[in-house]
Amino acid sequence: MTFTLALAVVLLALPALADRAGLSLATEFCAVLAIAIMWNLLAGFAGIVFIGVPLFIGTGGYVLYLLANALGVPPYALIAVGGVAAALVALIVAPLLFRLNGPQLAIGSWVLAEIARLAVLLSPSLGGGGGMNLSVMRLVDRTWRMTFNFYAAAAVLMVSVIVCLVLMRSRFGLALRAVRDSEHAAQAMGVNVARVRYATLAIAAFTTGCAGAAYYISSVQISPASAFSMNWTAMVIFIVIMGGLGSIEGPIIGAIVYFVLREYLSGLGSGYFILSGLLAIGITIYRPQGLWGIARSWLRFDLLPVQHRPRPIV
Repeated sequence: MTFTLALAVVLLALPALADRAGLSLATEFCAVLAIAIMWNLLAGFAGIVFIGVPLFIGTGGYVLYLLANALGVPPYALIAVGGVAAALVALIVAPLLFRLNGPQLAIGSWVLAEIARLAVLLSPSLGGGGGMNLSVMRLVDRTWRMTFNFYAAAAVLMVSVIVCLVLMRSRFGLALRAVRDSEHAAQAMGVNVARVRYATLAIAAFTTGCAGAAYYISSVQISPASAFSMNWTAMVIFIVIMGGLGSIEGPIIGAIVYFVLREYLSGLGSGYFILSGLLAIGITIYRPQGLWGIARSWLRFDLLPVQHRPRPIV
């Protein structure tokens, strides 16, 4: 709880401390980290390797653009609507998706994201390949626009952290871990495997959709090539693997490493991608617990513990 409060205080104070470039980078950082935390909830805690994460990012972004432009209102209040739309998409595809397992599920989720990209690409009402502009941003004062954009992304990040903490410390978190370790054993113990997996996917989709909506508010333009790009998946997987699966601290550290590498090494061109790839491979082979796993072996405590805490018997 102490770390969560400290994070909230830092996020609240950041607009007063950062310049425009720093605030823009912080906005992107918050949105990307929220997506990474939710992907870690799926892959790290639930064992659902869903690589079609652009499906939810694109859905959240496009729904926000459509509604905000149609209603002619500032988009911030519609971020949650983008998340709800992504959650509904998750519940629609879940019956088909969960007929698959392991690599088949991962590939199936990628196919769904590609289908969504092609559907948007071929839809003139959604701007086709050229995408859409968020024209209602002209209603937001330029003086405060970047601050509002940052707080929107920061709010989604805090929601992702709190949701993950609450879920994993509850009985639901125990059921989630049981399903990840062995579906048959969990079912034998009375866990409704289908309900747990459906709920987890819907929660992750909701928050990912909100993060996608917040991200594309700041960009003021969206297209199928960017919103449904598999670059999102590559980035998120790199962040989670680098930081460590199965923790909340892992994606935070992984996101910091990713943005530091991008800011200081992107000038190397293709060398940047080679170095990043080699680093990810090295971590996977030699330190599969990730950077947070290494740090935790020294610290001997968690900043954001996710262990279930049973209520004391009175």
